[in-house]
Amino acid sequence: MTTKRQARRAEIARAAVRPLSAEGVNNVRLADVGKSLGMTGAHILYYFESKNDLFMAALTTVEEDLRARVQGRFEGMESARERWDWLLETGAPTGLDDSGLLLWLEGWAGAVHQKEVLELITELEAAWQQLLRDVLSYAVSRGELPAEVDIDLLVEGVSALLDGLTIRVVVGYRPVDHDRAMEVVRMFLDPIVPWQDPPRDRRAGEQSEEQ
Repeated sequence: MTTKRQARRAEIARAAVRPLSAEGVNNVRLADVGKSLGMTGAHILYYFESKNDLFMAALTTVEEDLRARVQGRFEGMESARERWDWLLETGAPTGLDDSGLLLWLEGWAGAVHQKEVLELITELEAAWQQLLRDVLSYAVSRGELPAEVDIDLLVEGVSALLDGLTIRVVVGYRPVDHDRAMEVVRMFLDPIVPWQDPPRDRRAGEQSEEQ
């Protein structure tokens, strides 16, 4: 059962996503985060041990929201290929103001010198990769991918590709937007992911269920 303090902590973490991503963890003040909530910086420290603690909670919130969105959207998607395409579109950066992925940049930088941040992003990355892995495993079970496909290697490659494109899009040092990033993703992935139509008996069964 969620306590009032836990609920308030979650509310603050969600409100912190925008200012932390816009200004950066080192530059933003706790007072700036508290403005939209009618709180002082000192009051925020009642709920969080430090600004870094708040940042980690905000990044966790971003990823939890993503997983909730994925689970809700997948309920209406029978096709594994459709799920895969949607997940890649959702995981790719939307632009310079992609607050969730800007927080990931902060996390990558912080992980170099802060063990707690490294542990957090390792955990969150594992959860993201599990989403990819689950879709590919689902595809194999439906016959949309052959059983011999190397799921783990594919997931690692997709993650690395999206991470690299994230830096280019949200930092802006390369002229790449979301649409261009997805062109790059498709150019590299389409030739190596052996999608195929599911067996005819499966498709027939699905059609009869719909009727």
